[in-house]
Amino acid sequence: MRTHILYPNYLNPDGNGMSIGGIQTYIANLIPVFRAEGYEVHIYQRAERDFTVARDAAIIHGYRHKDNFSYPLFLYLFDRARQDINPQDDLVVFGSEACVVPCPGYRSIAIQHGIWWDIARPGKCSGLKYLYHFLYKSRMAWCTIKRDALVGTLVCVDHNFVNWYRALTLYPKNKLYVIPNFSETPDTLPHKDEPPLRIIFARRFNTYRGTRLFTHAIMRILGEYQGIEVIVAGTGPDEQYMRERLEKLPGVTFTTYASNDSLRMHSDKHIAVVPTTGSEGTSLSLLEAMASGCAVICTNVGGMTNIVLDHYNGIMISPDEEELYQALKELIGDAALRRTLAARAYDTVCHSFSLDIWRSKWRRIIREARRD
Repeated sequence: MRTHILYPNYLNPDGNGMSIGGIQTYIANLIPVFRAEGYEVHIYQRAERDFTVARDAAIIHGYRHKDNFSYPLFLYLFDRARQDINPQDDLVVFGSEACVVPCPGYRSIAIQHGIWWDIARPGKCSGLKYLYHFLYKSRMAWCTIKRDALVGTLVCVDHNFVNWYRALTLYPKNKLYVIPNFSETPDTLPHKDEPPLRIIFARRFNTYRGTRLFTHAIMRILGEYQGIEVIVAGTGPDEQYMRERLEKLPGVTFTTYASNDSLRMHSDKHIAVVPTTGSEGTSLSLLEAMASGCAVICTNVGGMTNIVLDHYNGIMISPDEEELYQALKELIGDAALRRTLAARAYDTVCHSFSLDIWRSKWRRIIREARRD
């Protein structure tokens, strides 16, 4: 039996090294689950040149293809995979629902990683500009509904998407499951030495990940408090913006880390900030920070609302600079609250979002798909 996973950039286009991202991490952790269920795993992706390599207990096939309207990339990858698919025994897995193509006659699963067209536009918007953005978002929603109807099983990472999907789809034909994202968990709650107080922002540096919200709020904080260390961990297109404003401030450090090193990166930090403005499922970064014993501040965006109860296991705010600034001030000034939120955050991940729970839920779905 084989599992055929379609995703455009699991490895880098040259086939050397894994591409960085949450979906790539998700697929990497899914491979051993399929292997344990007796499946050989094949991944099909975009490439600079055709290649086939063995990595992470999977076989990755890269294909060079010029994406165009008449023959889009995902249809091309499925056509290449179809040559090796046994419809009686094999599973087709779309690593993201954006990859879905028609696949009648095959056992198919798509992974829905959260609503991604919900990013608000800054400033005022009216007239034709408003109409354009309204129609754009409506089209993205409609395309999602149409794509998701093409697969037999849809695995969603948060209830936010499922509630939206049910509201707009009169007669869902596929099976819907919610399997939230996950984190590995240390055996015990990490101990945090104080002082100095350490605040971390560990995300890819995209504006919709809250880079500018964090930058502006932390500049205000560092103007009022001394002896605080701020760690900005990651890379991305907004890095120059952040460096120009933060790198010269005392106590600020820029660094990078591998995705599998997130727990260590967070292990000695007291406060973790996840200020996403849109396009978020059950955030891996948030869960890893909680598992590492950080007091977390997150925004009420996407699937993060399925994880944090405000002032129980973290602080939840709107994606707003003033609210982030006030939340940081609250945690900086209240060590007892930080410790309470951190302990509850750790317990939340252990009991509801651990890697073992995630694997167990996926095994049940794989077995059900095999019986269909």
